[in-house]
Order: sequence, then structure tokens, then C-alpha cells
Amino acid sequence: MEEDKVSYSLPSQVGKYFLHGIVFSLLLTLLVFLWAFIAGFLVVAGYVIGLIIGIVLLFFIVGGLNIVLTEIIWDVPIRENWQSILGHGLLLSIILVLAGIPSLLVSLYYPSLTVTIILFIVYTFIDGYIARWIAAIWEGSDEEEP
Repeated sequence: MEEDKVSYSLPSQVGKYFLHGIVFSLLLTLLVFLWAFIAGFLVVAGYVIGLIIGIVLLFFIVGGLNIVLTEIIWDVPIRENWQSILGHGLLLSIILVLAGIPSLLVSLYYPSLTVTIILFIVYTFIDGYIARWIAAIWEGSDEEEP
């Protein structure tokens, strides 16, 4: 059976990318503070193993957050098994770090509040687009998998 694909107008898509990017950025910032506290405890308790567990936990946070936002904003089902969440978070983290390098370089050469605000706004669209693009890899429901 063929599924109906919803098509959005360009202004609607741009708005959704902005919404996805800004909500993702703000919630991830809050969750990273919580993660840092937990990861600090894990490192103290388990040294290198605690650090590894903490990093894996960060990937679960990034992947889980993007899955929830994609399902809410884009109304698209995303596979939610632990392998999908972990892979999603790992790939999204790597791509966002690589995509953020130009922003970092611009901030280093032109350090000002104005540049920071402009970069935040521009990268909100970029992050939203990347997050949606990565989520598309895991589109579908868990029932479809064998």
C-alpha cells in the first residue's frame, strides 16, 4: 500500500525548519546541562568506563530529542528502537559539529554580540534542516522492521 506524502509550501517548510532548529537548540542546551551533571558523576564513579557511558548517553539524548521533535513538528513516524535512537544521535551529533565549524571560525575572527545573534538565527535554519534530514533516514515505524 502506498503512503500519502504530505507536501508543504516553501514558506511552511522554512518555518518548520526554523521551529525545529530553535526548539532543538534550546532544549538540547538545557539537556546538556543535565547531562554534564550526570556525566560528571559517571566519570567520578567509573573513570574511563563512566566517560564512555556518559558519551553514549549524550547520543541517546540527541537522538531521542530529535525523534520527538520530528514526530511533533513534521508529523512523521520515526523508528524508536534503541539502535535507531543511538545511531540517530551519533550521526546527528557528528554532522552538527562539522556544520558548526564555519560558525566557530566566524565567531573567532569577528567576536561580537551582533555576529553571535546573526549566526544563531542563521544556524537555527541550518540545524533544523540537518536535524530533519537526519531524521528522514529513520522514517517509518518499528512494526515495519522484521
